Amino acid sequence: MSSVAPVASVVPQPLGGDKTIIVNLRRLTALRAIALSAYIGVSLWLADALSAGALVFVLLGVVTTLISGWRARGSVAVGRLEFFGHLLMDWLWLPPLLALSGGASNPFVIYLLVPLTIAAATQPRFFAWLMAAISIATYTALMAFFPGIDGGHSAHMGHGAGHGAGHDMAASQSGDFYRHLIGMWATFTFSAILIAGFVNSMAEGLRSRDRHLHRLRQEQARRDQVLSLGTLAAGTAHELASPLQTIGLLVEELQAQQDLPEFVEEDLVLLQQQVNLCKQALEQLKSRARDPAGNEEYQSVAGFIDRSLERWQLLRPEARFQLQQSGPQDMRARLPLTLEQTLINVLNNALDASQASGSSEPVALTVAWGAEHLRIEVADNGQGFGADAEVENEQQSGGFGIGLILSKTTLAQLGGSLTLAARRDCQGTVATIELPLESDMAEVS
Repeated sequence: MSSVAPVASVVPQPLGGDKTIIVNLRRLTALRAIALSAYIGVSLWLADALSAGALVFVLLGVVTTLISGWRARGSVAVGRLEFFGHLLMDWLWLPPLLALSGGASNPFVIYLLVPLTIAAATQPRFFAWLMAAISIATYTALMAFFPGIDGGHSAHMGHGAGHGAGHDMAASQSGDFYRHLIGMWATFTFSAILIAGFVNSMAEGLRSRDRHLHRLRQEQARRDQVLSLGTLAAGTAHELASPLQTIGLLVEELQAQQDLPEFVEEDLVLLQQQVNLCKQALEQLKSRARDPAGNEEYQSVAGFIDRSLERWQLLRPEARFQLQQSGPQDMRARLPLTLEQTLINVLNNALDASQASGSSEPVALTVAWGAEHLRIEVADNGQGFGADAEVENEQQSGGFGIGLILSKTTLAQLGGSLTLAARRDCQGTVATIELPLESDMAEVS
Protein backbone atom coordinates (compact mmCIF):
# COMPACT_ATOMS: atom_id res chain seq x y z
CA MET A 1 0.00 0.00 0.00
CA SER A 2 1.24 3.48 -0.77
CA SER A 3 2.49 5.56 2.10
CA VAL A 4 2.16 9.27 2.57
CA ALA A 5 5.02 11.38 3.84
CA PRO A 6 4.24 14.24 6.22
CA VAL A 7 3.43 17.42 4.39
CA ALA A 8 5.20 20.48 5.78
CA SER A 9 3.01 23.46 6.49
CA VAL A 10 3.44 26.51 4.31
CA VAL A 11 4.55 29.29 6.64
CA PRO A 12 4.36 32.72 5.01
CA GLN A 13 7.46 34.81 5.24
CA PRO A 14 6.83 38.41 6.28
CA LEU A 15 6.93 40.88 3.44
CA GLY A 16 9.49 43.63 3.79
CA GLY A 17 11.28 41.45 6.33
CA ASP A 18 14.68 41.78 7.96
CA LYS A 19 16.62 41.01 4.79
CA THR A 20 14.96 43.78 2.80
CA ILE A 21 15.37 46.28 5.65
CA ILE A 22 19.06 45.43 5.98
CA VAL A 23 19.54 46.03 2.25
CA ASN A 24 17.80 49.40 2.57
CA LEU A 25 19.96 50.27 5.58
CA ARG A 26 23.09 49.52 3.56
CA ARG A 27 21.85 51.81 0.82
CA LEU A 28 21.11 54.55 3.36
CA THR A 29 24.63 54.19 4.76
CA ALA A 30 26.19 54.47 1.31
CA LEU A 31 24.03 57.49 0.45
CA ARG A 32 24.95 59.24 3.69
CA ALA A 33 28.66 58.60 3.07
CA ILE A 34 28.37 59.99 -0.47
CA ALA A 35 26.54 63.10 0.80
CA LEU A 36 29.15 63.79 3.48
CA SER A 37 32.00 63.28 1.04
CA ALA A 38 30.37 65.65 -1.46
CA TYR A 39 29.81 68.28 1.22
CA ILE A 40 33.41 68.11 2.41
CA GLY A 41 34.76 68.23 -1.15
CA VAL A 42 32.66 71.22 -2.22
CA SER A 43 33.40 73.10 1.02
CA LEU A 44 37.14 72.63 0.62
CA TRP A 45 36.94 73.62 -3.04
CA LEU A 46 35.00 76.83 -2.37
CA ALA A 47 36.36 77.89 1.02
CA ASP A 48 39.61 75.90 1.33
CA ALA A 49 38.64 74.97 4.90
CA LEU A 50 35.80 73.92 7.23
CA SER A 51 34.82 75.95 10.26
CA ALA A 52 35.30 74.36 13.66
CA GLY A 53 31.55 74.12 14.28
CA ALA A 54 30.88 72.61 10.84
CA LEU A 55 33.70 70.11 11.36
CA VAL A 56 32.09 68.90 14.60
CA PHE A 57 28.82 68.09 12.90
CA VAL A 58 30.58 66.55 9.91
CA LEU A 59 32.28 64.19 12.36
CA LEU A 60 28.89 63.50 13.96
CA GLY A 61 27.57 62.59 10.51
CA VAL A 62 30.52 60.23 10.05
CA VAL A 63 29.70 58.61 13.41
CA THR A 64 26.04 58.02 12.41
CA THR A 65 27.26 56.56 9.12
CA LEU A 66 29.51 54.14 10.97
CA ILE A 67 26.68 53.14 13.32
CA SER A 68 24.30 52.45 10.43
CA GLY A 69 27.03 50.56 8.58
CA TRP A 70 27.71 48.41 11.62
CA ARG A 71 24.00 47.55 12.02
CA ALA A 72 23.75 46.79 8.30
CA ARG A 73 26.16 43.87 8.59
CA GLY A 74 23.18 41.53 8.85
CA SER A 75 24.26 39.71 12.02
CA VAL A 76 21.27 41.00 14.01
CA ALA A 77 17.71 41.48 12.78
CA VAL A 78 16.60 45.03 11.95
CA GLY A 79 12.96 46.09 12.30
CA ARG A 80 11.02 48.84 10.60
CA LEU A 81 11.01 51.06 13.69
CA GLU A 82 14.77 50.80 14.07
CA PHE A 83 15.25 51.63 10.40
CA PHE A 84 13.16 54.76 10.91
CA GLY A 85 15.45 55.60 13.82
CA HIS A 86 18.45 55.42 11.48
CA LEU A 87 16.66 57.85 9.18
CA LEU A 88 16.17 60.22 12.11
CA MET A 89 19.92 60.17 12.75
CA ASP A 90 20.34 62.53 9.81
CA TRP A 91 18.58 65.23 11.83
CA LEU A 92 21.31 65.07 14.48
CA TRP A 93 23.97 66.53 12.21
CA LEU A 94 22.33 67.88 9.05
CA PRO A 95 20.30 70.88 10.39
CA PRO A 96 23.14 72.25 12.57
CA LEU A 97 25.59 71.76 9.72
CA LEU A 98 23.35 73.73 7.37
CA ALA A 99 22.85 76.44 9.97
CA LEU A 100 26.64 76.91 10.26
CA SER A 101 27.27 76.92 6.52
CA GLY A 102 24.86 79.25 4.77
CA GLY A 103 21.56 78.35 6.43
CA ALA A 104 18.52 78.14 4.19
CA SER A 105 20.49 79.56 1.26
CA ASN A 106 22.89 76.59 1.22
CA PRO A 107 22.16 74.49 -1.90
CA PHE A 108 22.87 71.40 0.19
CA VAL A 109 19.54 72.03 1.94
CA ILE A 110 17.85 69.89 -0.73
CA TYR A 111 19.29 66.85 1.09
CA LEU A 112 16.52 67.36 3.65
CA LEU A 113 14.22 65.64 1.16
CA VAL A 114 16.37 62.48 1.00
CA PRO A 115 15.34 60.96 4.37
CA LEU A 116 11.74 61.87 3.55
CA THR A 117 11.90 60.12 0.18
CA ILE A 118 13.37 56.99 1.75
CA ALA A 119 10.72 57.00 4.49
CA ALA A 120 7.92 57.46 1.95
CA ALA A 121 9.20 54.54 -0.13
CA THR A 122 9.85 52.10 2.72
CA GLN A 123 7.75 53.06 5.76
CA PRO A 124 4.01 53.08 6.56
CA ARG A 125 2.01 56.26 5.92
CA PHE A 126 2.25 57.59 9.49
CA PHE A 127 6.06 57.57 9.46
CA ALA A 128 6.15 59.16 6.00
CA TRP A 129 4.01 62.09 7.13
CA LEU A 130 5.99 62.37 10.38
CA MET A 131 9.20 62.66 8.37
CA ALA A 132 7.54 65.24 6.10
CA ALA A 133 6.56 67.34 9.14
CA ILE A 134 10.13 67.17 10.49
CA SER A 135 11.58 68.18 7.11
CA ILE A 136 9.23 71.15 6.69
CA ALA A 137 9.76 72.27 10.30
CA THR A 138 13.54 72.09 9.90
CA TYR A 139 13.53 74.11 6.68
CA THR A 140 11.15 76.65 8.22
CA ALA A 141 13.46 77.04 11.25
CA LEU A 142 16.42 77.60 8.94
CA MET A 143 14.42 80.23 7.06
CA ALA A 144 13.47 82.01 10.28
CA PHE A 145 16.77 81.92 12.17
CA PHE A 146 19.48 81.17 9.58
CA PRO A 147 18.31 82.57 6.24
CA GLY A 148 21.87 83.01 5.00
CA ILE A 149 21.52 86.79 4.42
CA ASP A 150 21.97 89.75 6.71
CA GLY A 151 18.36 90.81 6.30
CA GLY A 152 19.32 94.29 5.13
CA HIS A 153 21.27 95.20 8.26
CA SER A 154 24.37 95.95 6.19
CA ALA A 155 22.60 99.10 5.00
CA HIS A 156 23.13 100.63 8.42
CA MET A 157 26.86 100.50 7.93
CA GLY A 158 26.67 103.53 5.57
CA HIS A 159 26.18 107.08 6.96
CA GLY A 160 25.30 110.35 5.26
CA ALA A 161 23.82 111.26 1.93
CA GLY A 162 26.83 109.99 0.00
CA HIS A 163 25.91 106.49 0.98
CA GLY A 164 22.17 106.69 0.17
CA ALA A 165 22.44 104.95 -3.21
CA GLY A 166 24.42 102.03 -1.79
CA HIS A 167 21.93 101.73 1.06
CA ASP A 168 18.98 101.44 -1.29
CA MET A 169 20.78 98.91 -3.56
CA ALA A 170 21.76 96.67 -0.67
CA ALA A 171 18.24 96.77 0.75
CA SER A 172 16.78 95.94 -2.67
CA GLN A 173 19.16 93.02 -3.24
CA SER A 174 18.48 91.69 0.27
CA GLY A 175 14.71 91.87 -0.27
CA ASP A 176 14.91 90.15 -3.65
CA PHE A 177 17.04 87.33 -2.27
CA TYR A 178 14.72 86.87 0.69
CA ARG A 179 11.75 86.59 -1.68
CA HIS A 180 13.78 84.01 -3.58
CA LEU A 181 14.21 82.04 -0.34
CA ILE A 182 10.46 82.27 0.31
CA GLY A 183 9.88 80.76 -3.11
CA MET A 184 12.38 77.99 -2.33
CA TRP A 185 10.55 77.33 0.95
CA ALA A 186 7.20 77.06 -0.84
CA THR A 187 8.70 74.70 -3.44
CA PHE A 188 10.31 72.60 -0.69
CA THR A 189 7.04 72.36 1.26
CA PHE A 190 5.09 71.38 -1.85
CA SER A 191 7.71 68.75 -2.73
CA ALA A 192 7.65 67.32 0.81
CA ILE A 193 3.84 67.00 0.76
CA LEU A 194 3.96 65.49 -2.72
CA ILE A 195 6.54 62.91 -1.69
CA ALA A 196 4.76 61.99 1.56
CA GLY A 197 1.42 61.67 -0.21
CA PHE A 198 1.90 60.32 -3.70
CA VAL A 199 5.21 58.49 -3.39
CA ASN A 200 4.07 56.75 -0.23
CA SER A 201 0.76 55.80 -1.87
CA MET A 202 2.55 54.34 -4.90
CA ALA A 203 4.97 52.45 -2.66
CA GLU A 204 2.08 51.09 -0.60
CA GLY A 205 0.40 49.99 -3.83
CA LEU A 206 3.52 48.05 -4.80
CA ARG A 207 3.72 46.47 -1.34
CA SER A 208 0.05 45.50 -1.57
CA ARG A 209 0.69 43.93 -4.96
CA ASP A 210 3.62 41.98 -3.54
CA ARG A 211 1.45 40.71 -0.67
CA HIS A 212 -1.22 39.66 -3.17
CA LEU A 213 1.34 37.81 -5.29
CA HIS A 214 2.68 36.17 -2.13
CA ARG A 215 -0.81 34.92 -1.26
CA LEU A 216 -1.31 33.65 -4.81
CA ARG A 217 1.97 31.72 -4.61
CA GLN A 218 0.85 30.20 -1.31
CA GLU A 219 -2.51 29.20 -2.76
CA GLN A 220 -0.81 27.68 -5.80
CA ALA A 221 1.52 25.72 -3.53
CA ARG A 222 -1.49 24.39 -1.61
CA ARG A 223 -3.25 23.45 -4.84
CA ASP A 224 -0.17 21.59 -6.01
CA GLN A 225 -0.04 19.70 -2.71
CA VAL A 226 -3.74 18.85 -2.92
CA LEU A 227 -3.33 17.71 -6.52
CA SER A 228 -0.49 15.39 -5.59
CA LEU A 229 -2.49 14.06 -2.65
CA GLY A 230 -5.51 13.52 -4.91
CA THR A 231 -3.40 11.52 -7.37
CA LEU A 232 -2.04 9.44 -4.52
CA ALA A 233 -5.54 8.96 -3.07
CA ALA A 234 -6.83 7.62 -6.38
CA GLY A 235 -4.11 4.98 -6.42
CA THR A 236 -4.65 4.17 -2.75
CA ALA A 237 -8.40 3.76 -3.27
CA HIS A 238 -7.75 1.27 -6.07
CA GLU A 239 -5.33 -0.67 -3.87
CA LEU A 240 -7.71 -0.73 -0.91
CA ALA A 241 -10.76 -1.99 -2.77
CA SER A 242 -9.68 -5.63 -3.05
CA PRO A 243 -8.32 -6.06 0.52
CA LEU A 244 -11.48 -4.50 1.98
CA GLN A 245 -13.65 -6.85 -0.06
CA THR A 246 -11.63 -9.81 1.21
CA ILE A 247 -11.85 -8.63 4.83
CA GLY A 248 -15.59 -8.12 4.49
CA LEU A 249 -16.10 -11.67 3.18
CA LEU A 250 -14.00 -13.14 5.99
CA VAL A 251 -15.99 -11.23 8.62
CA GLU A 252 -19.26 -12.49 7.16
CA GLU A 253 -17.99 -16.08 7.18
CA LEU A 254 -16.92 -15.76 10.81
CA GLN A 255 -20.26 -14.24 11.80
CA ALA A 256 -22.03 -17.19 10.13
CA GLN A 257 -20.31 -19.66 12.44
CA GLN A 258 -22.23 -20.97 15.45
CA ASP A 259 -21.32 -20.99 19.15
CA LEU A 260 -18.94 -18.03 19.01
CA PRO A 261 -18.09 -16.36 22.32
CA GLU A 262 -20.01 -13.15 22.97
CA PHE A 263 -16.90 -10.95 23.02
CA VAL A 264 -15.85 -12.38 19.63
CA GLU A 265 -19.26 -11.55 18.16
CA GLU A 266 -18.97 -8.00 19.50
CA ASP A 267 -15.53 -7.63 17.96
CA LEU A 268 -16.79 -8.94 14.63
CA VAL A 269 -19.64 -6.42 14.66
CA LEU A 270 -17.18 -3.61 15.36
CA LEU A 271 -14.87 -4.88 12.63
CA GLN A 272 -17.77 -5.00 10.17
CA GLN A 273 -18.63 -1.40 11.04
CA GLN A 274 -15.08 -0.28 10.39
CA VAL A 275 -14.96 -2.11 7.07
CA ASN A 276 -18.22 -0.46 6.05
CA LEU A 277 -16.78 2.93 6.96
CA CYS A 278 -13.78 2.27 4.76
CA LYS A 279 -16.02 1.22 1.90
CA GLN A 280 -18.11 4.34 2.41
CA ALA A 281 -14.98 6.51 2.24
CA LEU A 282 -13.95 4.84 -1.02
CA GLU A 283 -17.43 5.37 -2.41
CA GLN A 284 -17.18 9.06 -1.56
CA LEU A 285 -13.91 9.23 -3.50
CA LYS A 286 -15.70 7.77 -6.51
CA SER A 287 -18.61 10.18 -6.12
CA ARG A 288 -16.20 13.09 -5.90
CA ALA A 289 -14.57 11.99 -9.13
CA ARG A 290 -17.95 11.76 -10.87
CA ASP A 291 -18.98 15.20 -9.55
CA PRO A 292 -15.96 17.55 -9.68
CA ALA A 293 -18.07 20.45 -8.40
CA GLY A 294 -18.76 18.44 -5.29
CA ASN A 295 -22.45 19.34 -5.01
CA GLU A 296 -25.30 17.21 -3.80
CA GLU A 297 -29.04 17.61 -3.95
CA TYR A 298 -30.80 19.69 -1.34
CA GLN A 299 -30.57 18.09 2.09
CA SER A 300 -31.45 19.02 5.63
CA VAL A 301 -28.69 21.02 7.32
CA ALA A 302 -29.61 19.66 10.75
CA GLY A 303 -29.62 16.12 9.34
CA PHE A 304 -26.22 16.70 7.78
CA ILE A 305 -24.77 17.76 11.14
CA ASP A 306 -26.25 14.73 12.91
CA ARG A 307 -25.02 12.36 10.20
CA SER A 308 -21.51 13.82 10.28
CA LEU A 309 -21.29 13.51 14.06
CA GLU A 310 -22.60 9.94 13.92
CA ARG A 311 -19.96 9.00 11.39
CA TRP A 312 -17.27 10.71 13.48
CA GLN A 313 -18.26 8.71 16.57
CA LEU A 314 -18.08 5.51 14.55
CA LEU A 315 -14.56 6.48 13.52
CA ARG A 316 -13.61 7.66 17.03
CA PRO A 317 -15.67 5.69 19.56
CA GLU A 318 -13.93 7.46 22.44
CA ALA A 319 -15.10 10.87 21.21
CA ARG A 320 -17.34 13.00 23.45
CA PHE A 321 -18.83 16.32 22.41
CA GLN A 322 -21.27 19.03 23.44
CA LEU A 323 -23.49 20.31 20.64
CA GLN A 324 -25.25 23.65 20.47
CA GLN A 325 -27.09 24.41 17.25
CA SER A 326 -29.39 27.16 16.07
CA GLY A 327 -31.15 27.55 12.76
CA PRO A 328 -34.31 26.53 10.92
CA GLN A 329 -34.71 22.79 11.47
CA ASP A 330 -36.64 22.40 8.22
CA MET A 331 -34.13 24.24 6.07
CA ARG A 332 -32.46 22.37 3.22
CA ALA A 333 -29.36 23.45 1.34
CA ARG A 334 -26.84 22.22 -1.20
CA LEU A 335 -23.93 20.93 0.83
CA PRO A 336 -20.71 19.81 -0.89
CA LEU A 337 -19.56 16.25 -0.56
CA THR A 338 -16.24 17.38 0.86
CA LEU A 339 -17.77 19.36 3.74
CA GLU A 340 -18.41 16.27 5.85
CA GLN A 341 -14.80 15.11 5.62
CA THR A 342 -13.59 18.64 6.33
CA LEU A 343 -15.70 18.79 9.48
CA ILE A 344 -14.45 15.36 10.58
CA ASN A 345 -10.84 16.49 10.04
CA VAL A 346 -11.40 19.49 12.30
CA LEU A 347 -13.16 17.35 14.93
CA ASN A 348 -10.31 14.84 14.89
CA ASN A 349 -7.75 17.58 15.40
CA ALA A 350 -9.75 19.03 18.29
CA LEU A 351 -10.04 15.63 19.96
CA ASP A 352 -6.33 14.92 19.43
CA ALA A 353 -5.38 18.29 20.95
CA SER A 354 -7.55 17.65 24.02
CA GLN A 355 -6.17 14.15 24.50
CA ALA A 356 -2.57 15.34 24.06
CA SER A 357 -3.03 17.82 26.92
CA GLY A 358 -4.59 15.16 29.16
CA SER A 359 -8.01 16.83 29.19
CA SER A 360 -11.15 14.72 29.52
CA GLU A 361 -13.49 17.58 28.65
CA PRO A 362 -15.71 17.00 25.61
CA VAL A 363 -15.17 18.86 22.36
CA ALA A 364 -17.48 21.89 22.19
CA LEU A 365 -19.37 22.18 18.91
CA THR A 366 -21.47 25.25 18.04
CA VAL A 367 -23.42 25.25 14.76
CA ALA A 368 -25.47 28.14 13.41
CA TRP A 369 -27.03 28.46 9.99
CA GLY A 370 -29.39 30.65 8.07
CA ALA A 371 -30.69 30.98 4.54
CA GLU A 372 -27.31 32.03 3.12
CA HIS A 373 -24.63 31.14 5.65
CA LEU A 374 -23.33 28.23 7.74
CA ARG A 375 -20.98 28.70 10.69
CA ILE A 376 -19.42 25.86 12.70
CA GLU A 377 -17.16 26.43 15.72
CA VAL A 378 -15.15 23.54 17.15
CA ALA A 379 -13.40 24.27 20.47
CA ASP A 380 -10.84 21.95 22.04
CA ASN A 381 -9.10 21.91 25.42
CA GLY A 382 -5.55 21.54 24.14
CA GLN A 383 -2.37 23.46 24.86
CA GLY A 384 -3.55 26.52 22.99
CA PHE A 385 -3.30 28.23 19.66
CA GLY A 386 -0.12 28.00 17.58
CA ALA A 387 0.80 28.62 13.97
CA ASP A 388 1.22 24.87 13.34
CA ALA A 389 -1.16 23.61 16.03
CA GLU A 390 -3.28 21.46 13.77
CA VAL A 391 -0.35 19.92 11.92
CA GLU A 392 1.38 19.13 15.22
CA ASN A 393 -1.81 17.52 16.57
CA GLU A 394 -2.12 15.26 13.56
CA GLN A 395 1.50 14.19 13.74
CA GLN A 396 1.19 13.41 17.46
CA SER A 397 -1.83 11.21 16.75
CA GLY A 398 -0.17 9.36 13.90
CA GLY A 399 -1.69 11.48 11.15
CA PHE A 400 0.08 12.87 8.14
CA GLY A 401 -0.10 16.60 8.91
CA ILE A 402 -2.32 17.45 5.94
CA GLY A 403 -5.65 18.17 7.63
CA LEU A 404 -5.14 21.92 7.83
CA ILE A 405 -3.96 22.18 4.24
CA LEU A 406 -6.78 20.07 2.83
CA SER A 407 -9.50 21.67 4.92
CA LYS A 408 -8.47 25.24 4.19
CA THR A 409 -8.02 24.57 0.49
CA THR A 410 -11.36 22.77 0.20
CA LEU A 411 -13.28 25.54 1.97
CA ALA A 412 -11.51 28.25 -0.03
CA GLN A 413 -12.59 26.58 -3.27
CA LEU A 414 -16.17 26.55 -1.97
CA GLY A 415 -16.08 30.25 -1.09
CA GLY A 416 -15.71 29.58 2.64
CA SER A 417 -12.91 29.77 5.18
CA LEU A 418 -11.30 27.99 8.11
CA THR A 419 -9.76 30.14 10.85
CA LEU A 420 -8.02 29.29 14.12
CA ALA A 421 -8.09 31.43 17.26
CA ALA A 422 -7.41 31.04 20.98
CA ARG A 423 -10.36 30.34 23.25
CA ARG A 424 -11.41 33.29 25.37
CA ASP A 425 -12.92 31.47 28.33
CA CYS A 426 -10.23 28.85 28.88
CA GLN A 427 -7.17 27.18 27.41
CA GLY A 428 -7.58 25.73 23.94
CA THR A 429 -8.22 26.58 20.32
CA VAL A 430 -11.38 27.41 18.38
CA ALA A 431 -11.58 26.34 14.73
CA THR A 432 -14.27 28.23 12.83
CA ILE A 433 -15.73 26.98 9.54
CA GLU A 434 -17.74 29.49 7.53
CA LEU A 435 -19.48 28.62 4.28
CA PRO A 436 -22.07 30.34 2.08
CA LEU A 437 -25.21 28.30 1.47
CA GLU A 438 -27.61 27.83 -1.41
CA SER A 439 -30.73 26.98 0.53
CA ASP A 440 -34.29 25.86 -0.12
CA MET A 441 -36.65 26.93 2.64
CA ALA A 442 -39.25 24.30 1.79
CA GLU A 443 -40.15 21.85 4.54
CA VAL A 444 -38.33 18.57 4.63
CA SER A 445 -40.62 15.90 3.27
